[in-house]
Amino acid sequence: MKFSPPYYGQEEIETTSECIKNGWTGSGLKVIEFENLIKEKNGFNNAVALSSCTAALFLSLKALGIGEGDEVITTAMTFCSTVNVIIHAGAKPVLCDIDKLTRNIDPNQIEKKITKRTKAIIPVHYTGLPCDMDKIMEIANNKNIFVIEDCAHAFETFYKGRRCGSFGVVGCYSFYATKNIAIGEGGMAVTNNSELAKKIRLMSLHGLSKDAWKRFTANDKRSYDVVDIGYKFNMTDIQASIGICQVNKLDKMSKIRDKIWDLYLNSIDKNIIEMPAPPMKDCIHAKHLFNIGLPPSIDREKFLQKASSKYQTLYAIHYKSIPSFSVYKEMGIFEGNEDLCLSKEWGEKNISLSLSAAVSDKEVEKTINVLEILLNDAEIRKN
Repeated sequence: MKFSPPYYGQEEIETTSECIKNGWTGSGLKVIEFENLIKEKNGFNNAVALSSCTAALFLSLKALGIGEGDEVITTAMTFCSTVNVIIHAGAKPVLCDIDKLTRNIDPNQIEKKITKRTKAIIPVHYTGLPCDMDKIMEIANNKNIFVIEDCAHAFETFYKGRRCGSFGVVGCYSFYATKNIAIGEGGMAVTNNSELAKKIRLMSLHGLSKDAWKRFTANDKRSYDVVDIGYKFNMTDIQASIGICQVNKLDKMSKIRDKIWDLYLNSIDKNIIEMPAPPMKDCIHAKHLFNIGLPPSIDREKFLQKASSKYQTLYAIHYKSIPSFSVYKEMGIFEGNEDLCLSKEWGEKNISLSLSAAVSDKEVEKTINVLEILLNDAEIRKN
């Protein structure tokens, strides 16, 4: 059993084969089609397809001129990439603790952490549950601070009737292999700021004045200029062709995930397990991760090891608290952050259950049964 495998069918096989047969596997018409499809479906003026959500976050920071001497506020409960891009941009990451119920960034801490060097806030819509964007945007607007939304989990997330990714100056999607739209690797920056989109696109491909499609097709002049010191973060047609298939069957996949979510919700003992928080009124949870908290008596490492080796069932960790990782300890950049206790606690006990549309009813039942068995297993209890 794989953890949240992608929901692929004949469509994905045929469309990738088409790219191979026509000889264009780099960034071309399929990437443009994918960008246009996302713009149309999600209501953005601009969409820039990239190699990952990490690339989208990094280029957003660079395009906004954020770098050395600047500070960027984000959550301690996120994947390391959210923090790494801030460091790569030359800025300093400043961490906030999470809300106890939602496990999203606590807006009250954001306000306390703002200094004259704060240039941006990166809220992460953790597991697909929307952050409190009213409070976050109020803080940001009052202080004239950019908001870059990390929507890696939140392609289908809405906050009070409005799509997440549309609140800040830019939103960043992930299309990694386990995401709701899965193309293996890939991401996208979405924004209604056309000038910002232009900068991100330019930097995504070496700072070239023309992309490969325009340079190598007969209908355009082949000469080009290098107008910026850019990077290599473009998406390919093979990835985009899979993405188009995935978007076109997103509603079907969403209904399957809804069913799995309800099975988990109605089968797990809420008196023992800390369950996912429900969305607020007028909000939509993308249901990317069914993330729960194990009881304090359970040794999580023993739990995961036994689930895999004895029962061939995979659970995942999303995530450990950022300051717990060795590289950040060695750098000393989060020393003195004693106010991250909720993130630390959740980072030590959370696990995620497989939730993709490719997970069968039989696998869901097994995941639930193994969880129940292990919760009563004396061998995996802490000493």
